[in-house]
Amino acid sequence: MKKFIFANQLRGIAALLVVMTHYFGTFFAEQDLLAARTFSPNLHLFKAPWVHIFELEYQGPFGVALFFLISGFVIPFSLRKLSVAGFLVNRLLRIFPTYACCLGLGTLMIYLSSRYWGQPFSYDLKVLIANALLVFNLTGLPSMDAVNWTLAIEVKFYLLMALGGAALFRPAVHWLLGFLAAAAALTWNGTQGVALAVPLLMELNYIVFMLAGCVFYQHASGLISTRALVSRTLLTIGVFSWTWASGPQQGQFPSVTVWYYCAFALFALCYALRERFRPLRLLDLLAAISYPLYCVHALFGYCALKILIDQGCRYGVAMLITLPCTIALAWAVHKTVESWSNSLGRRWGELLSHGRPQAATA
Repeated sequence: MKKFIFANQLRGIAALLVVMTHYFGTFFAEQDLLAARTFSPNLHLFKAPWVHIFELEYQGPFGVALFFLISGFVIPFSLRKLSVAGFLVNRLLRIFPTYACCLGLGTLMIYLSSRYWGQPFSYDLKVLIANALLVFNLTGLPSMDAVNWTLAIEVKFYLLMALGGAALFRPAVHWLLGFLAAAAALTWNGTQGVALAVPLLMELNYIVFMLAGCVFYQHASGLISTRALVSRTLLTIGVFSWTWASGPQQGQFPSVTVWYYCAFALFALCYALRERFRPLRLLDLLAAISYPLYCVHALFGYCALKILIDQGCRYGVAMLITLPCTIALAWAVHKTVESWSNSLGRRWGELLSHGRPQAATA
């Protein structure tokens, strides 16, 4: 797979944006919700004026949108060199061990939080398993960390790629037109009461957005022209806009959707300038730990910040302690669980693909 430095570095930026959104924005804006998730009281905290400098509350969607576009762009590279079985094993080992580790650390943190605040730890085994397997939204159970909804979408995107991703390796546009038409039809049926389950309909909306990244892959691989890249991505973003405006999250249109447009514009600009990107140690480090950082920061950070503030730390001091600890924890997970599971996924994926038809030629 050709190394696209811009995509890797954007991944690190996206992870940092999400963390800052939650620590500087959500931490104050959703105090009732966070109290329930961390088994702690609502401290009714107020922001100091300086917090607004770092508050990126509405750029959380911007970071998530970057993650989705990057996945749509890079996943076909993996699919191209593996069999379907090898690809699925590779991707599942990429997602689940690291997330399970981070969820375990987060669960330990909220258990300690419940003990500290003298509140009962009320999550049962069913909730823990549903979250670890990323099926909580299909079973009507709560998300424990409120970030794993994106991972549930990623898994479904992998399944979609395994089933029909071979179409990406041909220049014809029929696959894209067919999927967009199906997504629009399902969304329209949903508004008429003949719907997919609401969680699936919401996830379909984001998968449409991820397909824009797949079109960039086609251009990077020389399958389509620049003109086709422009027309196909704009068509995809247009259908994405319609499915969002007409689907279960229509109340968020366009106030949240606009950040997805901004992420698309930034991704497109960086893609156009991709030859100018060079390794940068800080961005490359953030990129390396971006997945465990995304997974571990929420529960650990919320609990740590509240306990430190209760112990007498000002919010700024609590943040100066919590953020480096979060990054260090993400680095530790990356160096142990993530590196091991990624290596195992590559080996098993190649083993399952050896001597079998490649997905690219299926």
